[in-house]
This record gives sequence, structure tokens and C-alpha cells, in this order.
Amino acid sequence: MSAQPTPADAEAAARTVLALAQRHSSELLGGTAAAALEQAAGLLAVLELAGRRVPAAAAWRFGVAHHQRGEFSQAVAWFAAAATTDADPVDRARLLAAHASARWAQGDAQRSRQLADDALVAARDAGDDAALAAAWVSQALVCALEGDRAANQHAYQRALAHATAADDVITLVRVHNNLGSMHNEEGRYDAALRHLDQSITIAERGGAGLVGPLANINRAEALLGLGRLDEALTEVEPAREVFRAAGSPMLAFALSIEGDAQRIRGNAARAQAAYREAVERAESTGNAQVLVSALAGLARATVADDPAAATAFAKRAVDEPAALGDVRAIQAAGWVALAQHELESAESWAQRAAAEAGRRHDLPELADALELRALARWTATGRPDEAMPLLAEAAEIWLETGSAIRSAVSRVLTARLTGDRGAEELGRQALHALGVRADAYVIAGPLREIGMATAPAVAVRTLGSFAVVVEGVTVRTSDWPSRKSRELVQVLAARRGRAMSRTALAELLWPGVRDTSGRLSVALSTARAVLDPGRRHDPDTYLASDRSQARLDPDTVSIDVVEFDRLGRAALDAARSGAADAVPLLQAAASLHPAPFLDDETHGDWAEEVRDDLLRLSVEVKRTLAARLAAGPDPGRAVPWLMAVLADDPYDEPAHVDLVRLLARTRRHGEARRAYRAYAARMADIAVQPRPEAELLDR
Repeated sequence: MSAQPTPADAEAAARTVLALAQRHSSELLGGTAAAALEQAAGLLAVLELAGRRVPAAAAWRFGVAHHQRGEFSQAVAWFAAAATTDADPVDRARLLAAHASARWAQGDAQRSRQLADDALVAARDAGDDAALAAAWVSQALVCALEGDRAANQHAYQRALAHATAADDVITLVRVHNNLGSMHNEEGRYDAALRHLDQSITIAERGGAGLVGPLANINRAEALLGLGRLDEALTEVEPAREVFRAAGSPMLAFALSIEGDAQRIRGNAARAQAAYREAVERAESTGNAQVLVSALAGLARATVADDPAAATAFAKRAVDEPAALGDVRAIQAAGWVALAQHELESAESWAQRAAAEAGRRHDLPELADALELRALARWTATGRPDEAMPLLAEAAEIWLETGSAIRSAVSRVLTARLTGDRGAEELGRQALHALGVRADAYVIAGPLREIGMATAPAVAVRTLGSFAVVVEGVTVRTSDWPSRKSRELVQVLAARRGRAMSRTALAELLWPGVRDTSGRLSVALSTARAVLDPGRRHDPDTYLASDRSQARLDPDTVSIDVVEFDRLGRAALDAARSGAADAVPLLQAAASLHPAPFLDDETHGDWAEEVRDDLLRLSVEVKRTLAARLAAGPDPGRAVPWLMAVLADDPYDEPAHVDLVRLLARTRRHGEARRAYRAYAARMADIAVQPRPEAELLDR
């Protein structure tokens, strides 16, 4: 145990912590002074041991630094330790405003409101523009929590005016970020992008620290709302890397949005991985906003693999105190209940979600709640007329918000309930063109409830996460009797319908082991039992084998790599021949390669060869599609596909160049500059000189 500090020790610590705060003030306010924070933590311990309060001028700066890094518990510790008696009026106002914002992030509504009100009184007394800007931000946050949109907007406008007068870059960036986030919640994605582009432009002047990358995260959320999946994932990446390099818990925000994008796309395993890390990081810092959102997403993404765990995640999300994330938690609980055929519970959750979303003016969540209630009613009664008015109202909202993916989902739902097969197929084609893959039908949500149009009896999915679906039910990893039987199916899927000799197959599964014929026979028999658990078919129906070879039959098993390979090559042939249907064929093919082959598993050279082969085809398909769209009447449609090429191959220089030029050509100048910086950074990684910026932007 440390010795009790003397009064002289405490006095020296107080002087040092104040000098440290003043010396690193700008870096602290941006959340980037990690070394100063570490040194200050030791000084805080000395002061606490001595029973000495921290000077307010130091406490609010160190608290804000922790807040900007997403370390809310540490921020609150500094605020609680501050000496407010005889504090400078400006420092006291800044302390109260910062404390209110941190309590808001922790979901403490009552304490946040009290502190925000005190902050505004103190800031008015101080008459300082920077303090007033911070106080009005805290007021805006509390008003949003209380559902008072008019007061929320008024507070932000006052904050902007005072931050402009003070030339407070960090608060300007923060306010535009928050306004963008507010517009996202209300489904006004174009308005959100305008604020977020302003935020990024201001941040580029410098001095915004870790507040700047939050604009990228909110921008990704807006793009996701519009259905621009590849652009959203591209926007998340730089923020994620900045936060990871800084060791900031704000990484949890990026991971949660990444999880959302992967969930909507249908990559359940990738979504789960992102959500789990987001939950872990949010738990460590008491970030209620991210924790609730990530738990809700995790519940929806895990329902096929582990229904009990999904229910537990949803319950925990609902039970957690939250800033603005409780609507998503309620919604997740409803979709998970519906996935498990708990119809009364699902409709009850839907009603609760609709009421809360309406109170918050959260149009996307309101539309989702309407669809949840409609499908619960339809499933319970079998009567489409019970559900159609709710679906029609949801469809209007999706159209109003400009949500391309959810509008397509809405068309599929309406067509299914009215029996319009043609309209249903058009809706499904639109989803494919937007990058939604077939596995989206196993994630808790509207597509899961209606299923695939013609679900195959057996489907093997290897692009991204490995999954086998039998009669609409995903085989959980724990349900495979042996690891080798699972790997055997992966190897045969990679063959794309071609037979493989038993000798070569055994060598891949048991390299260097002699006399493996018995082991291989057992693995084949076990795999067949998984594919046909009721043994209702001939043993060779799905997995055919004889004494010399074995293969998965692509005529009876839906194998994603087979479907992608066939359609990808056919689409390229159509493009080369100038066929009228080349673009929809290319879009459909591109959507079938959402992630690399067995992306989340480790195998030997055989898997790398397959992965590289399919990746080359994916890049060629997406590059060809982008070129066709760029030459058409709406060249901006090519942007997400060029980003998709770069997602497959981040070092593809022609794709970088084409993207920068296209963004400049379509007058998306801020995005063009950011795309150029990303291009230059990637080229530096491989020691390649990038093309001059002026040359690309001028074009």
C-alpha cells in the first residue's frame, strides 16, 4: 500500500496536473494526448489519496479528453474529483457541461438533465462563447433523450452560433456530427450527409482530434440507411483504423456500424464478430449508447445459430440503460420472438417499439416496427388483409427516407402477401443488385419471416462465413459430429461440382497420414447424415462417392461458389457481346461475392488458391459493371462498385484512379479529396508513386 501523501505532495500534484492540462489543452480536448492522460492518472491517484480536490481547469480538460476517447467512466471520475468552490466561472461552466455529456453517454438521464441545466446557468453567468457552446450541446443531448426535437434543434443552433463566435473547431465538428446523427435517426439521410460533409470539411482544418472520425461513422450510417452498403463499409474503415491505432474505445462505434452493414448484407458471422467486439469495448467504458445497439444487432445476427443466446442478448439490450438506443433493443426483441414463433410477444414488442419510435420521430424504426407487427399478424391469422395496411404505411416511410434496400424488402413482402410472384422476383433482384446476399434470410428480420423464394433443400455457403442450410435451417457448428466431416464439405464445395479422387481428398484432410481409407469413409458417411438427417434420399443424392472419387452434386445442392462462377462468367460474356441485359446480370453476379471464400476460417494452400481465383473473377465483374455504369446516363451509380473493387483489392491502382476521377466528375469534391488521400496511402504501402492529385481532380 502506498504511503499517505503529505500536504506538500498534494500541492505539488495539483500544480503539476494543472500545468499539464494547460500545456496540452488543445490535444486533450481532441482526445489525442494519451501520454498526458497516463501521467495525469497517477497525479489524480495522489490527490484522491490525500483527500485533495482537482483544480476545475484541469478536471474538465482531462475529463473531456477521456470522453472524446470514449472512456466515460474515467471522464466521470475526473469530473467528480473537481474542486468547484471558487473555481473560475468559465472552468465551472465547462466542467458542468462536460459532466452532463458524459452522464448522457452512460444513459443517466436524470443526472444529465440536472448537470446540463446547471451548465447553462453557469455559462450565461460566465458570458464565454466556448462555455455557452458546450452548455448548449449538453442541453441538446438531454432534449434528444427526452424526445423533445424542437428544443433539441434550438439548442444545437445556439451551440453552433456560440462555437462559431469562439472559433471552437472541436465543438463545431461535434455539433455537425450530432445533427447528422439526429437526421439519421429520423431517416433524413440526405440532410445528415450535408451536416456530416460540413463536419469533415471543418475537421480537415486540423485540431479536431478524435472527434473528426466520428463524422465518418455517422456518414457510414447515413449511407447504410440509403442502402449504399459498399460505400458505408468504405467510410467506416478509416475511422476504425484511427480509433484502433489510438487505443480509443470509440472503436466500438465503428464496429457497431460495421456489424449493421454486415447484418443487412447477410454476412451473419462477420456481423457477429463486429458486434461482439463492440460489446466488449462498450462494456469496458460504460458506453450505453453503443452497448445497447450492438447487443440488439447481435441478437438478430445470432438467432439462426443460437436462438437461446439471441433471446438473452435481446433481453439484456432492453434491460440496459441507454441514451438513444432503446428502440433498437425493443425491435430486436420483437424480431427474435417472431423468429421463434412467439407471435403474441412479437406483436407486443412491435407495438411498444412503434410507440417509442413515434415519440422520438425515428421513422426508420417506426417502419420496421410496422413490418414486424404486420408479419406477426399474418403469421398468426394467415390473412393478408390483417397485415397490408401496416405494410403500406411502412412502404411510404421507406420511400420517404430514400432507403433503397428497405424499399426493395417492402416490395418483396407486399408481393408475397398478395401472391404477385413477378413483383416478388423483381424485388429480390433489386436486393441482389444492392449487394444483399441470400444469407440475409437467416437473420432476424422481415426477409427471414417470408424465406427465400425457392429455398433449396440443401445449400452450402462458403463466400464469407461457412454455412450449410438444410430445409431452411442452418446447421450450427456445434451440430457437426466431427470437424473433418465439416472440412470435407468445404473442400468438395471448392471443387465447384467437379469430382475429387479419394486419395487427394484424404491427403488434404489428413496430410502425411497413411491408410486413411477408413477415416475418409466415416467422414463421408457423417457428412451425408448432416446433409440428409432423415435419410430420406439415396445416399448419393447430395454427396456422391464411389471407390475412387467423391463430389457434391450441384444439381441437388445449392453451392454459392458454383452459382457465382457460372453467373459471373455469363455476365462477363454478356458485357463483351454488348447484350442489353449485361448490367443486371453483372449486378446479380457481383452480389453473389460479398466476401472472400471461407473468409473467417484458416486452411492450407488449397483454400488460398480458390479464394484468389474467385477474387479475381469478383474484381473483373465489379470493374466491368462500374465501367458500364460510369458510361451511362447516371455515372454516380458506378461509385459503390468501384468501392467494392477496392474492398476486394485495396491496392488496385486503376480502381483508385477511376474512383477519384468519377467522384470529381460527379461534383462530389469532398469525397474525391478523401478518396485521393486513401489512394495515396495505399500506394505508399507498396512503394508506388500515386498520380498527381490535381490531374485526377481536374478531370
